[in-house]
Amino acid sequence: MLRSSVLIGVICLLSYVSAGKVCARPRELPYSVFKPGKVIYEPSDMVTYSCIPGYVKDSGNDKAVCLTPGNWDHATLKCKPRQCRKPGPIDNGKITYTDLTYQSVIYFSCNKGYILHGASESKCMETGTWNAMLPTCEPVTCPHPMIPKFGQLNHYRPREGNISVYLDVVTYSCLLNYALLGNENVTCGENGTWSDVPECRDVKCQRPTEILYGYMSFSPYRKYNYKEAVTYGCNPPYTLDGPRSSYCDKNEQWTQKPVCRAPCHVTTPKATVLHNKRKTRVDEISGQQIQHGDILTYYCKNKTDNCAYTVESQCRDGNFTVPACYKKPGFFSAFSTDPSKMTPCTQET
Repeated sequence: MLRSSVLIGVICLLSYVSAGKVCARPRELPYSVFKPGKVIYEPSDMVTYSCIPGYVKDSGNDKAVCLTPGNWDHATLKCKPRQCRKPGPIDNGKITYTDLTYQSVIYFSCNKGYILHGASESKCMETGTWNAMLPTCEPVTCPHPMIPKFGQLNHYRPREGNISVYLDVVTYSCLLNYALLGNENVTCGENGTWSDVPECRDVKCQRPTEILYGYMSFSPYRKYNYKEAVTYGCNPPYTLDGPRSSYCDKNEQWTQKPVCRAPCHVTTPKATVLHNKRKTRVDEISGQQIQHGDILTYYCKNKTDNCAYTVESQCRDGNFTVPACYKKPGFFSAFSTDPSKMTPCTQET
């Protein structure tokens, strides 16, 4: 009996709708709902649309009206995802994202040498807020640096809690007579450990050797400590070329020793030259001898322009070459002008 009544009611309703006296259910709009919700709507009935949670009105009309002919004057509401506020920034870190709207996810990371404290990601909620707070990026920390045997810390300024942070630097040195092998500066690294700590080694050098034509300061036959030095000199008339002192280095070797260089005998006694910025004849130089490294400047004649130009020659360990342009005075030299007394050429050859 009840089923028959319901069936009859439905048939009557359909007949009523088909007769054009009522409106069918209004159409659905994306991301929105409407009220009131009824089975049938009579002419002049109105429904109001609103955006579902997480979406907000973008444009359009939010009301629809059932017209007399049984047709809707439809709503045109358009809803868009709610926007979350741009996050950040994070000190010593970065935020990665493609969008900042409802249900979008942003990702947090830290720069090299820093550790993330907090959430690694956050989601935009329907309220327009993020579901996780911004994290912080804290520096990687290193423990108290190791001190090598026979070594010490020259520079160390720990932070609170006796720790060091990423890129902090400590400086090492060794006790007297010990050589530091490695880098004296050690850095707190991105993985929370110090870079390679140097080694302090007991270094000994054998007695250094003599140098040819020279002598060494008092140097008994024994082993020498790290950085211990000896001093060298040359026997006259030789000249010292190089460092006067040699040191015992960290590789148990002596640093560069000097060499004794021979003087040069100049074979042009009548030549007028510049020596030590003074014009003189070669035979006026003691023994016609100059030291290693000394320079003689010769005057040469330019016959075409009737002027003089200069050419230098240097003593190199007993070897001295007279410039090719120099002409040894001959029989008729008394009747010609010495190049050293001629007018200098405007542009020397």
